[in-house]
Amino acid sequence: MKAIVTWGVLAVAAVGLMITGFQCSSAELTSARLYLQRKDFQNAEVQLKKEVEKNPKSEEGYFLLGQVRFELKDYKGMKDAFTSASNIAPTHKKEIDNLNLSAWGRLFNQGVEEINNAQDAAGFEKAIQTFNTASYIMPDSMINQRNLGLAYFRKAAFEKEAMDQSIAPLTESFEKGKDPLSARILGSIHLTRATEAKAKFTEMNRETIESMKKIEYIREKMKAVDVKYYLGQPTTVNKPAAPKKAKKTDIVKEEWVYDQYKLNVGVEGDYVTSVKFSQPYKPTIDSSMYYKAIGDFNKAIEVYKKGQIMFPDDQEISENLMNSYIGAERNEEARGLLVERVRKYPDSKFDHYNLGVFLLKDGKYEGAVEQFNAAYMIDTSMSSALYNLAASYVNWGVALAEDLKKENEGKAEKDLKLSDAPKEKYRAAIPYLEKVVYQKPDDVPMLELLAQVYANLGQSDKAKVYYEKADAARQGKK
Repeated sequence: MKAIVTWGVLAVAAVGLMITGFQCSSAELTSARLYLQRKDFQNAEVQLKKEVEKNPKSEEGYFLLGQVRFELKDYKGMKDAFTSASNIAPTHKKEIDNLNLSAWGRLFNQGVEEINNAQDAAGFEKAIQTFNTASYIMPDSMINQRNLGLAYFRKAAFEKEAMDQSIAPLTESFEKGKDPLSARILGSIHLTRATEAKAKFTEMNRETIESMKKIEYIREKMKAVDVKYYLGQPTTVNKPAAPKKAKKTDIVKEEWVYDQYKLNVGVEGDYVTSVKFSQPYKPTIDSSMYYKAIGDFNKAIEVYKKGQIMFPDDQEISENLMNSYIGAERNEEARGLLVERVRKYPDSKFDHYNLGVFLLKDGKYEGAVEQFNAAYMIDTSMSSALYNLAASYVNWGVALAEDLKKENEGKAEKDLKLSDAPKEKYRAAIPYLEKVVYQKPDDVPMLELLAQVYANLGQSDKAKVYYEKADAARQGKK
């Protein structure tokens, strides 16, 4: 978390003990006043307890009992006594309010000191108890609720269950007290839990997820050797019987069978001609942590959305709302917020990058190029922006070529529409692709992509160079 917590200490004027003059009163009150003059507060309390037991309507008795307990630092007892006095009559309202405020100030400052000095769970628990007592004295104090929540939050570093206990006071401080720090911390609790749950989901299912990604790479017209690069050696290789008059120049046809994926790959010579599943590949995935992550992301969203309404200029709240939208896969809301953030925070490389990802997925290549380029200009070490900038140009070129192909379908040669637009995009991609392969010289997919781009531009010599580099990288050669 970027925010630095500053613990404020309140200056509260000390309130002295007020002793009223001798009046006609009970023996217990008279004795109590004598003890008070001598500052013998323990014996004064004994006499005043006798007074209110004998005379439960004694406003004076309860008021003096509250004063004595203030001096004894029994602040809960003080509060109870003052409450009883006020319920009988408002005679000492001003004095009671001042003493309550003074007691609360002592406790608040004590709690601040305790939390700043805490080194372990016991130290934070001490601060928690102090802030709880302060809340008993002044339950409407939102700054106290914030510090109580922070004490629990800090204690959670030693005892995880304390994190749950921090939520209620932080929520009250945020929603009733309109405190931005409480909003940030409360949201971060849910966002951190969501991120941890998502990481656990990925770890629990790592092998399965990786195999699913590898399967996605397998497609027709790809190099056959790349199938083995991604999936390893096939379980079996089926070869059709060779014709009796086979020639040495005939292309060899094979069927590679991968039992674990129920996958049959047709191969002719160096290329894949078919990709077929004998049954859908649906590996078992434990999604429990995934759904927990989505739930926690949504909780974070609830906090940050309220926070954004209250604090529209708080960049951290806005950024974490965007991260929560993305984590919860609420993409339309994330996209809308990103458009606003790019306008509001033009120097945020992550906002430009994330908006670029959405635009690339939508096939809005011009916008994607603009956003990835902005991210890369802000930070030229951002390799993901460089990669996606290259990918945007390549996909843009492919899309233009497909559009041109469809437009020319069925036309006579003299009516064919010609355009250099696809090649323009391929040429624009080359500087970025070359930077990527310079940074990652063993990245086979990127080497082959660069080779294909050169081939599409008719630069066969350069295409050959990068195909050979890809082959060498597959074999672990430099």
